[in-house]
Amino acid sequence: MTEWRAEHAQSLEKAKEQGLEQGRAEVYEAIAAWNKRRLAAEAKGIPFNEPPPSQNGHQHG
Repeated sequence: MTEWRAEHAQSLEKAKEQGLEQGRAEVYEAIAAWNKRRLAAEAKGIPFNEPPPSQNGHQHG
């Protein structure tokens, strides 16, 4: 039973690491999309008042 617990703990740790990596990627994508919209508005001379994803309570655009 102890061996099963060790394997289970390793599986949980690996899943946690994968989840963190996925979360970081999603945040990066949201920020990159926001910045693309910001730069496009700036190039057209249009005001851009949308807050960055980390400040508006959403992680997805």
